[in-house]
Amino acid sequence: MIKAFNNVLLVVKQTPYESYMQMKNQGKAPVALRWERLLNRFQVHQKCVSSVEQVLKDCGIRYHRLGREELHRGMVQDRDLVIAVGGDGTVLNTSSFLDDTIPVLGINSDPTRPEEQGVTNVKDERRSRGALCAISANNLTEHLPRILYGDISPGLRARIQCVVRSTYTETRLPPALNDILVSHPSPAAVSRFRLALGRGNVSPGYKTDMSVEELFSFNVWSSGLWICTATGSTAAMHAAGGFTMDIRSRNLQYMVREHLVEETNSHQRKAGHGIIRPDEMLSLRWSSQHGCVFVDGSHFRHELELGDELKVDSHAPFLRIFDPIPEKKIGSHLVKELGNLI
Repeated sequence: MIKAFNNVLLVVKQTPYESYMQMKNQGKAPVALRWERLLNRFQVHQKCVSSVEQVLKDCGIRYHRLGREELHRGMVQDRDLVIAVGGDGTVLNTSSFLDDTIPVLGINSDPTRPEEQGVTNVKDERRSRGALCAISANNLTEHLPRILYGDISPGLRARIQCVVRSTYTETRLPPALNDILVSHPSPAAVSRFRLALGRGNVSPGYKTDMSVEELFSFNVWSSGLWICTATGSTAAMHAAGGFTMDIRSRNLQYMVREHLVEETNSHQRKAGHGIIRPDEMLSLRWSSQHGCVFVDGSHFRHELELGDELKVDSHAPFLRIFDPIPEKKIGSHLVKELGNLI
C-alpha cells in the first residue's frame, strides 16, 4: 500500500506528573498533590505514546519525537504530517507553528473510558475532552493506519489573524485556532478600549490605502474582549453566552466581556456581541495602561501598552486538521450498571 505520509513529527505533551516531579526535586511541589492519581494519568499517557510509535514503526513511517515544550518553527520544516499526542492544549500549541501546507492530527492520550460514557458519578473527572483530537487511545490502532495510508483526509478550519501596532513596531501574532482574549492582566481590573468594525477592502496589516467603511465605533469599559473562530465557538465563547457556529464557517464571533454600558444605550449593548465576516475587520485601540492578548489560552501572550492598536480578521492561513472520528459507545444498560457500581 502507498503511504500518504513519510516524514512525521510526533509532538508529545508533558504531563502534570512530570512537571510536579521537577518541582518536587526542587522542594517546591504543593503539599496537597495526589501523586497516585497523577502517576496513573502519566502511565496512561505514556502507554498511548508507545502505541502511536508502534503503529508508525509497523507502517514503516519515518518520524521524529519531541516534547511539546521543545517545539519551534524550524522543527516542522520538511514534515508532511504533525501528530500531537496529549489533549486540546497540545493541538492548539502545535497548530500555532503550522501554515496551510502541513496537516495536524490530534490524538487524545487520556480520554474518557468507554465504561464511563453517560456515567455522572465518575471516579476521575480530569481526563482530556479532546474536542480537537481526531482519534484517541481508545481507537488509535484502528484509525491511525487508515490516516497514514490516506483513507481519511484532513479538513480546513479558519483561524484568527491579529496584528498589533505599537509606537515603533508592528507584530503579527500566531494564528489562533480557537480564540483570543484581549484584557487587562488582572481579572479584577477594568479593560478600557475603543472598538470599531469596518467593512470593505480588508487586508492584513496597517496599509494606508485600505478603503474600509466604518460600521460602528464606541468606547468600552469591560472585563475584556473574546474573539473566536467557528472551532472555538463551542469553548470559552459558548460558556460566556455566545452561540455555536458551523465548523466550516470563515466568520469570526466577538463578545465584550461584562460590558459596562448604560441601560438606555441599547446600540452599544447590541454591538458588543456579533459576527466578523470575511470582508470585515475588527479594530481596537487599547486605552488602559497595561493589557494582554492571549492566543489560544494562556501559553502565548503579547503585552499591550496604552495606545496600542489591534486589527483582527479571518485572513490567517487555514489549518489542515483531521476532524474527530466518533468512538463506538457501549450499551446504555451497561452504562447504567457501571454507574451504580462507581
